[in-house]
Amino acid sequence: MKVTDDGVPARAQGFTLIELLVVIAIVALLVGILLPALGRARDSARSVVELSRLRDLGFATSAYTEANDGQLPISSHSANLNWSWFGNGFPWPQALYEYFAGEAFDPLAPPSDGAWLRVVNAHYRSPLDRSAEIELGEFAPTEIARLSFGQSAYADLVLGYELPGVAPAPGQQPIRPYRSLGRIRLPASTVLQASMLIEEVTDMSDHHMAHLWKDDVLPTPPGDSVDTERHGGGAGFLFLDGHAAVLRFDETFDPELGVDHWDPEGF
Repeated sequence: MKVTDDGVPARAQGFTLIELLVVIAIVALLVGILLPALGRARDSARSVVELSRLRDLGFATSAYTEANDGQLPISSHSANLNWSWFGNGFPWPQALYEYFAGEAFDPLAPPSDGAWLRVVNAHYRSPLDRSAEIELGEFAPTEIARLSFGQSAYADLVLGYELPGVAPAPGQQPIRPYRSLGRIRLPASTVLQASMLIEEVTDMSDHHMAHLWKDDVLPTPPGDSVDTERHGGGAGFLFLDGHAAVLRFDETFDPELGVDHWDPEGF
């Protein structure tokens, strides 16, 4: 046994078993306290990123309307009608591509899969989206990919078909009254885009059929396509004036209270 110069037994170097157990218990306690906080901080940061991407979509949409006589982009709901992009207009992901990539989208000479995927992942996908990541080559640039956001279909709706009014004569272009930004009375309270619910890896859509949520002929459960839990009880919403916010779905659509911020005419 080692002793000091004074003859006192020297203490062994290192920790005792009890000290090690105490340290391990303290570390485990701290981890248990910090992990939930770190998870909340991570989700909060991801929420900020989603809202930033929604605002970017708002900026791109504004640039598109300025370049197209005040006309909003439409979705694949009507862009693919009769398979005529040139007659109906490009779906919004392709229509807004040039504002993120710096070059116009040409369906006859589309961008490479890599260039398309970079725009999709950087601008059309949310870090809060739990659906599977998109792999290179999974979707062609002329297809609708697995998007985190969907546009309100009100810009697509045609008089005499989906909206009350006189239908255009045969051979005439369809009349979409809500495609014109100037026809929207309250852009600051009219939803343009919202978090898209993706339940299956094969889910591919770029729009919310919000007009059917109060349709008597083809009723659809309200908010069926909105990811209402993406932000912990709320979804991300982009409004026509360009501002974005996290809201509960019933703050944008509630028949009992007469609330409908999707329909440009209100409820």
